[in-house]
Amino acid sequence: SSDLSRALNFLSALLFLIIESHRAMDVVDRVHAGRPQLKDELGERAQKLFQDFLEGYIVDDEVKYLKPAMELLRPERNTLTVSLTDVEDFSTKLTTLIQEHYFRIYTYLCRAVRNFARDQANVTESKDFYVAFVDMPTRHKVRELSTTKVGTLLRINGQVVRTHPVHPELISGTFLCLECQARIPDVEQQFKYTQPTVCRNPLCTNRSKFMLDVNASKFVDFQKVRIQETQQELPRGTIPRSLEVVLRGEMVDVAQAGDKCDFTGTLIVVPDVAQLRTGGARVETATRMKGREGYEMDGVSGLKALGVRDLTYRLAFLACSVTSTKTAFSGRDKHGEEVTAEELKKQMSDTEWQKIFEMSQDKNLYQNLISSLFPTIHGNDEVKRGVLLMLFGGIPKTTIERTRLRGDINVCIVGDPSTAKSQILKQVELFSPRAIYTSGKVSTAAGLTAAVVKEEESQAFVIEAGALMLADNGVCCIDEFDKMDQRDQVAIHEAMEQQTISITKAGVKATLNARTSILAAANPVGGRYDRSKSLKQNLNMGAPIMSRFDLFFILVDDCNEVTDYAIARRIVDLHCRQQESIDRVYSMEEVQRYLLFARHFKPKISDESARYIVDQYRRLRQRDCGVTKSSWRITVRQLESMIRLSEAMARMYCSEEVHPRHVKEAFRLLSKSIIRVETPDINFDEPDLLPDGVAMDTTVTEGEPMEGVPPPTKAPPPSENVSKQIRVSYEEYKSIANLLVLHLRQLEENSADGESGVKRMDLVDWYLEANEADMETIDEVKEKRLLVEKVIERLVHHDHVLLPLVTEESGTEDSNPYLVVHPNYVVES
Repeated sequence: SSDLSRALNFLSALLFLIIESHRAMDVVDRVHAGRPQLKDELGERAQKLFQDFLEGYIVDDEVKYLKPAMELLRPERNTLTVSLTDVEDFSTKLTTLIQEHYFRIYTYLCRAVRNFARDQANVTESKDFYVAFVDMPTRHKVRELSTTKVGTLLRINGQVVRTHPVHPELISGTFLCLECQARIPDVEQQFKYTQPTVCRNPLCTNRSKFMLDVNASKFVDFQKVRIQETQQELPRGTIPRSLEVVLRGEMVDVAQAGDKCDFTGTLIVVPDVAQLRTGGARVETATRMKGREGYEMDGVSGLKALGVRDLTYRLAFLACSVTSTKTAFSGRDKHGEEVTAEELKKQMSDTEWQKIFEMSQDKNLYQNLISSLFPTIHGNDEVKRGVLLMLFGGIPKTTIERTRLRGDINVCIVGDPSTAKSQILKQVELFSPRAIYTSGKVSTAAGLTAAVVKEEESQAFVIEAGALMLADNGVCCIDEFDKMDQRDQVAIHEAMEQQTISITKAGVKATLNARTSILAAANPVGGRYDRSKSLKQNLNMGAPIMSRFDLFFILVDDCNEVTDYAIARRIVDLHCRQQESIDRVYSMEEVQRYLLFARHFKPKISDESARYIVDQYRRLRQRDCGVTKSSWRITVRQLESMIRLSEAMARMYCSEEVHPRHVKEAFRLLSKSIIRVETPDINFDEPDLLPDGVAMDTTVTEGEPMEGVPPPTKAPPPSENVSKQIRVSYEEYKSIANLLVLHLRQLEENSADGESGVKRMDLVDWYLEANEADMETIDEVKEKRLLVEKVIERLVHHDHVLLPLVTEESGTEDSNPYLVVHPNYVVES
């Protein structure tokens, strides 16, 4: 009986609580219904005007925003994009109202969008609608934002340096009172978790014990990004300022790290959570509050002693729309999707499309593009061609085993000071829609790849993008590459070949994309390039990272009267007449538009081109094996480089197929860049050993003998007792050799009876007679004779360009044999 009585008492108490809770909820509803609602006349007037605009703005005999409003009926869409230019054409009063009181009337503008959408079709009551404004006429810098602009409509510009993950944000909460079980709906959240100040039940005095009803509350996608001032906006002597931007709804994940974007929205004031969580302030406050007995008359001790902290609020930017600064030339739309060729054509006018067609038919397109891209840099055409092909790029591929083959081209420029290396890098940074410029001396491995940092508010570890991540699908320009620490150079090995960045630190494990082309500039060891040493000895780089560059260009500052005069005139004209001295065939916008269009082509390698590529690679390998002690090795990476360069050439001409002429130009450029960087002086009195300075020899064609290696020492004739060392430059050696070869070829062509060949001493005498005007004394004649004899010996015994004819009687080589030119040798300039 006692258990039964306890059970009855429990049930009666439970029934009493249920009745009281329902009664409390009824009281809350009655009080809430009877309470007069505050009305914002300004907001309601803005709502009516904006709805009239949506219904009455007509373009080409139809309501402009009717179709976009119908798109909002889809479940994944909720934001209507409105041009502020259209609003100004419709009503200047409404435009002023939106610009000056944006944050105050924003909810009313969203209601107008909801009413406009509901007039067209049935829309669920629970779905919320938002509005985004674009085409704001004025743009503000991050440095110009102040508290006077809080709540107004603004457009700011900056580069995204960090993006946070997307997570739900509570915008309207429904709470349950834990004491009377009353339900309190529609509690607006002010950029932080906000509970009701007091229970709405007049019979309840609860002010702190509330529970969030998640099912009845409203959430929206939320993302924070950090933007930074661009380099062009920086005043002198200042560092870039940064600002946090809040994105909601459809705008999340639109801006990626490295993008230069325009953000339209308003400046807001939010609590500085990191400052509120500072441990030092709490400790100081606690120590100040303890032990105050007997010290009440000490005077004013400051606000911190009272528990008040300063700087607990900060400025942030609430964006309603995000647009890329260079959308027209970035190859991607506002949602980050890649633009197809058909969509690109729709974005262009007829004049622009006709211009692209004319450029594709230009017979001198190759030269006109480099002259338009680098109009202020004189000479260095081979470097310009390599950089131009880097901008077009090859075709990235994925094998059956899911192995990715990169299509981006890496270029390294090595040269003496004042040879326009940094100028080329700066020009590429300004031209490319997605480019990052950095210096190797002050760049670390984390700064180039990615860093794991602790977030200020949540104290969680997040990944902060480095230069290679920021330049994804673009170009990363690294100046002073040779000044980088060896450990930092190793960090970008993976990014240069596999085009990924792997991070495993602080509990964060991730593989990030770094699909970027690297354009590096480096100075030789000692400041100037030493021709007698190899490329590897001239550079402070390891062999693995050197092999990852597709093209190497060597810029040597030689003294040449004609070149020096041309460069001096170019620089003086540039300083005196800046605009008149720049001669561009195509404007920068035309080149950007053509580059974006050409990159949509995916040329295929034909069978003929494939065979030609294999032959060229085989010749490179044979030439490399023929030189002993070579410090540079031709590997399959150079074969892939030739393929990428051939695809870039086909892309430049908007071709669907890679032709042999494209491969020929790619091989020529590869030979000019990598192979012909070593032209050491030739010493005729050294033994037949390749010096430690020669990495590779000059460019040859099929069947051409090797050049550039000193011959074995041979004792001079007894009559020629010369003690000094015979040393000539590579250019002089080539000049003498070409004259001799051309003379022999001409004699072979003019020979009527088919006989060929010239006696060795007759060939020496012919050369001395041809250059008689350059010699004045007998000593000069003797020196020239000895030099020509040494050159002929080298051409016969080492380079095998000239072949001595052996007589049948003796069967051995004569001291003065007949000489003929090797049939496969091709004379080079």
